[in-house]
Amino acid sequence: MTKQGTWSAEGVWYRSQKEHWLGWLSEYDGPGAYGRKTSVVRSAEFAYNHVVCPPMILWLGEASGVKSSLIIQAKKAAIGASRKLQGKCAAIRRIVPWSKIEESLFNSSATDSLMRAYSIKQLLRAVRRLPATAPQSNKLSKGGYETHQDHWIRWLKEYDGPGYYGRSDWSVDARAVYQRLGNGRMIVWLSEAAGEDPRRVRAAITAMKRHGNGQKQIEARIVRSHLPWEQVAALLFK
Repeated sequence: MTKQGTWSAEGVWYRSQKEHWLGWLSEYDGPGAYGRKTSVVRSAEFAYNHVVCPPMILWLGEASGVKSSLIIQAKKAAIGASRKLQGKCAAIRRIVPWSKIEESLFNSSATDSLMRAYSIKQLLRAVRRLPATAPQSNKLSKGGYETHQDHWIRWLKEYDGPGYYGRSDWSVDARAVYQRLGNGRMIVWLSEAAGEDPRRVRAAITAMKRHGNGQKQIEARIVRSHLPWEQVAALLFK
């Protein structure tokens, strides 16, 4: 497709199709980069059927264990389809429909760690084990706390109750805590201290400063698009 001039990896923010999926799905319950309607709950099948990136779809099938013969057939079909990405994606999905992805993906032991729900107490223990400071995030405002780690610990310790913010629903898991957090600087520290690639951390900070407009919720969403929960969890609980 690159040779055809119908698709190019130049100028994209992600370095792999896995990273592309993680960034895309982490914001799927909000407007994201495409202005999605947030009042509508979508299924995994809906998300798969609305991807408009042929390599993204092919990677998911191949990585989840769909038969190689089908992946090769789907690739050839995409190359031979119309020049529009929508047409190429449709050609792939005709050969590798959601039912094939679901069968391979959710029966794969390789996905168990990503699907596991970690408790808030497990997250708190993981945060306590991290180094208190990290080079890049240490330069960011700590909101009056001595360290970002201290902020995390105090926040998580009272998360099983209304806490300072008067929460009405605190019966959630670690992922929900991460997704609800409206502090991009805390999120940056968590990833960096857990061992994230410094280049990804730098990219998240740059995007936050450039496009966050000083609004905490927007900054947090931007950082999460670069540092999704699945990647953070893999580092925290390895």
